Amino acid sequence: MNVSDVWDWDFFWSMFRNFMATASPFVMIPVVVIVVGMLLTVIIRAVAGARK
Repeated sequence: MNVSDVWDWDFFWSMFRNFMATASPFVMIPVVVIVVGMLLTVIIRAVAGARK
């Protein structure tokens, strides 16, 4: 049974690309907040460790 004609992969990929183009700015905001928080934590710990 050949099911290759059942799935329209070009359509699926174009919908996935459209979803990612729409959602990626909203996903990047929390990611940037988390990364900046981690970076600040590392810097604060390094400064506090250097003072001891």
